[in-house]
Amino acid sequence: MKYIFISLLFIKCISITYVYGGDDCCRKIGKAKAALLEAIDTLQRTNRLLGETGSAIPSNKVAFHAKLTPHVTLGSTQTVIFDHVITNIGKAYNHHTGHFTAPFNGIYFFACTFLQTGTNVHLQIVKNSSEISKGHAQRGGAIAGSMNAVIYLHKGDVVKVRHYPGRGSETIHGDWSYFTGYLL
Repeated sequence: MKYIFISLLFIKCISITYVYGGDDCCRKIGKAKAALLEAIDTLQRTNRLLGETGSAIPSNKVAFHAKLTPHVTLGSTQTVIFDHVITNIGKAYNHHTGHFTAPFNGIYFFACTFLQTGTNVHLQIVKNSSEISKGHAQRGGAIAGSMNAVIYLHKGDVVKVRHYPGRGSETIHGDWSYFTGYLL
């Protein structure tokens, strides 16, 4: 839309030059064209900075919030893939693998809330392959579990939620389970 407006404005300026003529008018139109091209460049750079969020976000900000949509029956150490991304500033969370990969060294906070579907559910948050937190939702009616962690990560470290090792099949409830993290 903005490009259409700028193009129409430019066409109007050329029409004025054609009708009224003169070198002075051509110089003014040349300056107006240069100003319009600079404005277009500024708008394009601003759009790149705004990205998906609609507001400028510093490039060192990292935060994600993702939801599990289907019920998932988990095997031992199976990664829970929170497939519906609500927020992914810095694009460090991968909704295809369920992995968060630290883009910077720093202190990060992670949290996970989950609901069982009639069976016990045992989960853990792991950094690379080491447990940093664990949670449990007891069998029963609408029982939820949660876990969180604050941890220093090096660039490239991977954090994920997975089913606790050695447990039999357990089902986690979709639509009521979330994974969140951010750089402090």
